Parts: sequence; C-alpha cells; structure tokens
Amino acid sequence: MKKIIPFLILLSLFALGSLLQTPTSVFAQNREGPFRVKKVIDGDTVVFNNGRHLRYLGINTPERGEPFWRKARDYNARMVKGRMVELEFGNITEDKYGRILAYLYVKEKMANAQLLKVGWAHLFVLAPIKYYRDFFGLQEEARTKGMGIWGKRGFKGGLKITRLNANAEGDDRYNLNGEYVRICNISPRSINIKGFSLSDRGGKQYTFPWAVLRPGYTLLLFTGEGRNMVEGEDQLRLYWGARYPIWNNKGDTAYLRNPEGRLIDSLVYKRRRK
Repeated sequence: MKKIIPFLILLSLFALGSLLQTPTSVFAQNREGPFRVKKVIDGDTVVFNNGRHLRYLGINTPERGEPFWRKARDYNARMVKGRMVELEFGNITEDKYGRILAYLYVKEKMANAQLLKVGWAHLFVLAPIKYYRDFFGLQEEARTKGMGIWGKRGFKGGLKITRLNANAEGDDRYNLNGEYVRICNISPRSINIKGFSLSDRGGKQYTFPWAVLRPGYTLLLFTGEGRNMVEGEDQLRLYWGARYPIWNNKGDTAYLRNPEGRLIDSLVYKRRRK
C-alpha cells in the first residue's frame, strides 16, 4: 500500500501536466459550425467567409503597433486561416462592435488556449468565463518558461492598458463617458489599485481608489460621473468625475503609474484616418 500511494500521486501530477500541455479535448464539446476562416486580423480576431468578425473569448493579444503583435497574428494565421472551425459560446455571444465572442476550435484544438500556452496571449476577463482556471494555468506555465510576451523583452508590469477610447461617439462634451481607458491585471495575483494613477499627455491625473482587481480581470475608467463599482464578478467600473473631456481626439497618451510614481505602462492613441 505504501508503494501504491506515491505512484498514484505521480499519476495525478502527470495527468495535470497533460491537461496544461494539451488544451484540446479537455474542453467542452457543445459547438456550432463549421465556419471557414477567411482572414486573420491579429492574434485574437478573425473574419469568416460570411463577413462576420470573431473575437476570441477570454484572451487578449498585442495590438497593432505593440511589440509581438505581428508574431501573435502570424501564429494565429498558421493555426486557423483557411481552415474549417467550430465555435463554443459563453454567456456573452457578441460585443458592442458586433463581433462574435467565442472559443474557436480547429478539430480538437482550442485556438484561445493554444495562444495562451505558447505565450502570445494573456488572460482577459470582461465577465466570468468557464475556462478561467484552465486559462490561468496555461498563462502561468508560459510565464514561468519566459515564452512570447513573458520573455525578457516582454510585458513587465502587473497592470496593462489595453484600450484608450479617446474619441467618444458624437460630441465628447456631451458624452463624457464615451471616453474611457481599459486596464487589465496581467499578473498572477490580485492587485489593490489604490494609489495607482493615470494621466494624459497634458498632465491631467486620476488617482485610483481602493479596488481589488483579480488576475486577468479588467477595469474601465470613464471620464465623466457615475457610481464606482470596485468589487464583484464583472468588469470594475470607475469614474474620473471630470466635467470636460480628458483625452485629445487628435492624439494622446495614457500613462499608468504605481503608488510610488513609477511609470509601469503607457498607451498611445492615434486618430484613425477615414
């Protein structure tokens, strides 16, 4: 009996290792499709033959202009471009831009999980997702190995600005909460953001109140007024309380600093040409 117990422990560890290394059939099989991928936009967005855009659920890859965005896009393209794929949906099936939100499978391999495994994506939670623990494990395995975005020249800080929406719909002066910044916790632990600050290129600054951001979860900081949501299972929502627009529509930069004032991340906004 004494010899059997260590063997069973070893067998359990091997099974866990296999789960993390092969993000395939361990995931649910309730899928829809098949659909053919016509075009790959970047590491986490593709276009189907019918013209619909799909955004991978639960992950985020570097955006155009950021380090590694091309590598993430090319890896994604090698996996899915021209292939017949199937989709599994979560609680939210579409974002505000009309893009489909789903887990994408090529045969038995989930592209969302594979991108995390090789280090070209980080966990990205706007609302609770069913594969949170699996995705977190794959991300941390890649981080430990220094793969992709977790390498020497990769992401360093615990918080990352993932979007600066500087140009609100309509007149910014009458749509202050159409301006917002989104920040994600890309670290392996929860972070109390009290004392962190965000500023624009002109020096206007917002200091964050007490709020705990879980690993992979996100927060939105709106320019106008509203009721802060500093805890819960969904995306945190904070309000600058400004009476005038903060961000310059023609171009601006968001700077994120820790409580000691050290710059930990920045994101440049450039107005898109029509």
